[in-house]
Amino acid sequence: MTVTVVPGHDDIEGIPTPAERLDLIGRGSEWAELTDALRAGRLHHAWLFQGPEGVGKATTAFAFARRLIGGEEVLDASNGGEPAFRAEHAVVRQIAQGSHPNFLHIRRPPADRGEGFRTQITVDEIRRLNHFFRSTAAANWRVALIDPADDMNRNAANALLKILEEPPERSIFLIVNHMPGRLLPTIRSRARTLRFAPLSDEDVARGLAGSLPGEDAASVVAAAKLSGGSLRTAFHQMISGGLEIAQEVDRLYDATRTDWRHVHSVADALSVKGREEAWGLVRDGLFDRLSREAKTALSAGNLKLASALAEFWRSEAARWAEAAAFNLDRKQTLVTFASGLADVRAKNR
Repeated sequence: MTVTVVPGHDDIEGIPTPAERLDLIGRGSEWAELTDALRAGRLHHAWLFQGPEGVGKATTAFAFARRLIGGEEVLDASNGGEPAFRAEHAVVRQIAQGSHPNFLHIRRPPADRGEGFRTQITVDEIRRLNHFFRSTAAANWRVALIDPADDMNRNAANALLKILEEPPERSIFLIVNHMPGRLLPTIRSRARTLRFAPLSDEDVARGLAGSLPGEDAASVVAAAKLSGGSLRTAFHQMISGGLEIAQEVDRLYDATRTDWRHVHSVADALSVKGREEAWGLVRDGLFDRLSREAKTALSAGNLKLASALAEFWRSEAARWAEAAAFNLDRKQTLVTFASGLADVRAKNR
């Protein structure tokens, strides 16, 4: 039996969303921490699920919401004792569909006009929490999932902070966060942080094989190795020409001297409408390579270069996030990255 869910801005066509995925992959330790806190009666009112994108934070949040509200859970002994849920159970189905009265999924809403979604979680979305808590009974757990908190604008973040300061009775906030720097420190201080490390290559390959049956085994292994521990990235590698894109990223990043003709060619190709997924793969690949170069420099004792690369990563991450939020020109974003990287390397060798 399948579960039908309301589409989200970051869904991958043909791939189960976190709301639809009924099992966890590689998240046994995080699940144990959550369920141990629940059994011990020390469940914090707000949990910050923090880690890279695509490693199972939202999937774990949906699973824990089912656990709290009463979805039927089974343990898969072959999967390290990680939980799975029965799709036919009413609670599981209602949570996935967004129709359960004790569960609210806050994310970027549809655009006011036309197709697509808004670029931020607005204060109006956070204000829905007030109605949610007023209209539901406190006799049972009431679960609010903010997914991801990175998408909140300043007003939305401040509105969430006010609710967290005086949380309603029997309420649980599950807050997904990809980048710690994008979240107000005051929100972080009011939540218990649960850190999610990248998945192993084996877990990523298992997730790919389960959702894409019939795919070539060698391609699955290659995508897992290129994923950086992100199942989401691996899915894009498999269905969006990601293996070829990874080669382009390596060529861009590894060039001894910047090949500006190639940079402009790639930027032009990625600026075409409909290349959003490819653009995301290039972005993730470049930042992964940048992170690895900084770590290599640090290990080699080149503190000057490591520090410069780390600062460049931070500033570029903010710039790319702003470009995404305001739909700025992709070509200029990529060209500026290449220029800045060349400048950092030239000044800090």
